[in-house]
Amino acid sequence: MSTSQSAQLAPRPAIAPPRPYVFPAVRRSEVDGGQILAAHLPGQPIVWLSLLLGGGALREPAGLDGLARATAGLLDEGSVNYTADEFGTLVESLGGNWSVDTGWETARLSIDLPVAEAVAGAGMLAEAAHRPAFTDHDVERYLADLVAGKRESFARPGPRAQAAFRGALFGAETRFGRLAGGDPDTTAALTAEAVRAFHADWLRDAGTLLVVGDLDQVDLAELGHTVFGEQPGRVVSATAPSPLGRPTLAADPARLVIADRPGAVQSTLRIGHTTPTMAEAIEEGLDRVALRVASSILGGSFTSRLNHELREVKGYTYGARGAFDLGRPVGFYQFSAEVRTDATGDAIDDTLRVMSEFLDGGVTPEELEKTRSHLAGAIPIELQTVHSVGHYLVDIVRQGLPDDFVTTDHAHLLAVTLDEVNTAIRRTLRTEDLVIAVEGDESAIALDPDRYAPKSTN
Repeated sequence: MSTSQSAQLAPRPAIAPPRPYVFPAVRRSEVDGGQILAAHLPGQPIVWLSLLLGGGALREPAGLDGLARATAGLLDEGSVNYTADEFGTLVESLGGNWSVDTGWETARLSIDLPVAEAVAGAGMLAEAAHRPAFTDHDVERYLADLVAGKRESFARPGPRAQAAFRGALFGAETRFGRLAGGDPDTTAALTAEAVRAFHADWLRDAGTLLVVGDLDQVDLAELGHTVFGEQPGRVVSATAPSPLGRPTLAADPARLVIADRPGAVQSTLRIGHTTPTMAEAIEEGLDRVALRVASSILGGSFTSRLNHELREVKGYTYGARGAFDLGRPVGFYQFSAEVRTDATGDAIDDTLRVMSEFLDGGVTPEELEKTRSHLAGAIPIELQTVHSVGHYLVDIVRQGLPDDFVTTDHAHLLAVTLDEVNTAIRRTLRTEDLVIAVEGDESAIALDPDRYAPKSTN
């Protein structure tokens, strides 16, 4: 570059310190027996509406794994007043986007659409949740597609590794020791009668209506009456604990489990253990903000130590990631990667080594500042959409968190110390308790369980 060219370049602006972030103001109300939780985004032209109900996978009858997800997915496949095609056309005509999400304890129906159509969107939620048709024709068609999709999913790497991981931790004979969405065999056992019964038993509660948007442009009471007003019967809190209680670990969980996939050129790894939920972390004084920082440095970003070692240094994989999920009804730490078959054992050993070195040596000041800066800037960017704000409202309801927890967590992030970060990860990540699940060609990877230390009994 010539002197004249360099003279024309403006100096780079100075880097300003991270600024505090304030989560949108939250409003609570009760209408016709249903709860409303709403976040105010002034000037937002889109409104997000979500109905959180109490029917999740832990409510399913024995042998019908995946019933909760199938039932929720069928709620927009025809109702008393609309056929499946008519329902979809109406959502589209409103400029809406429909989605369904189910978990272990809850099911959730959501629609986002222009704020002027908020009442119509609330009406679609009520129509789907309270007046589904569940005709034999629609259910049989949907379930046939679901079975085909499940078989295709299980033909690819991932689901069987995850099933092996859960089975090792909790026992495959328990519901929590299997996949929330079921497998091809359990999905094939689902029937229209089972769907109708599950809806009648678990998806007729009033639930909680979540709203994100410009609340000056909507009438929350009208939205609540539209969703809850014509729904008689019992009211069950979406945050009620599962009747099965907190899932318990298997009496003697295996340290290493293998889901055999003959001929596989890669091995799919799942390595992890259980952790407290977010609510339990608060009760136990576990610093979840410090834990998030440590988790990002260890395995939660592209520049993390685990990804750098396994991808950049050793060339085992295109990507490796590990993270904490302090969810309900139990939390997890889980590491995942797909590695070359011939490097499976070495990849596992290096993963465990990097984790141990991380716990021993701790986070460096440079890592803390870089990660703090990234997270502090990413959170406000992430929370610019109605969907992302809505997902935090879900956490507030499901975990029983304060309405301002995002604001207080961000403030703590700006002040978190090196000692707090290292203490949090050392308190939570237990290398001696890690379960290792591998999906791959068992004869080619030839892993010896004796290579790995016995599981802690503490």
